[in-house]
Amino acid sequence: MLRFFRQIRQRLLTDNKFSKYLLYAIGEIMLVVIGILIALQVDNWNEERQERIAELNFLSRLREDLKVDNAYFRKRIEEANSSEAAGKIFLKKLFEKQQSLEEAVSLWDLFREFHSSEMLTIQNSTYSEMLYAGRLELITDRELKSLLLEYYRECEKAAKHTTEFNAFTVGEMSNMVDQAPGLYVMPTYLKNTDLEFEEEYGYLNDPSSDAFKKIVHTAEMYISKHHFLNDLYFKELEALSTDLITRLEKVE
Repeated sequence: MLRFFRQIRQRLLTDNKFSKYLLYAIGEIMLVVIGILIALQVDNWNEERQERIAELNFLSRLREDLKVDNAYFRKRIEEANSSEAAGKIFLKKLFEKQQSLEEAVSLWDLFREFHSSEMLTIQNSTYSEMLYAGRLELITDRELKSLLLEYYRECEKAAKHTTEFNAFTVGEMSNMVDQAPGLYVMPTYLKNTDLEFEEEYGYLNDPSSDAFKKIVHTAEMYISKHHFLNDLYFKELEALSTDLITRLEKVE
């Protein structure tokens, strides 16, 4: 093909047809330019196609991560509701007179049902990979990207506040144990001593005692923690993850 064009150029020069040669040369240059533009366009198309494949892969992985999170938040909501209810039952029974060690142990077992301090942990491996590799720009839907950024920001904030709440309530628990001695060893302690129930655990029947007040305060702190984490974060994040899953399932 190049040899053919070279022969045409030589013939035009030999016949002294410079103007036609000039037009031909310009035409040949235009063909080369058009060829380069087509090649660039093909490269761009291939690159866009590869980026679209990568975007769909990441979005699929994000959807699976969010499904794990969604189930996790539903579980945390149920646990928070259960813990809050158990705490309220505990406070009600606490103000009833404890007649024996067995009743006191039953009361303490109820306390154990709501004094949990679980951290907040989500499945964010795909998001972290995209963030640190600078791949978030692959997400072409601006609204979707904005919602994803909001979701993971809220998760980070919720995890931080959960840690703070837990540290505070664990501190209150430690103070309570100092003021209400024997609580953690209640099921076995009296069986190995000659002390009477009232002699060792009489504060459980004395609402005016410092130990009793500290137990009430600590229980209220745990109840409040479960209530506020549930209302401020777990329910909101469950709703956000549900919305994102729905949006991602529509992506083709």
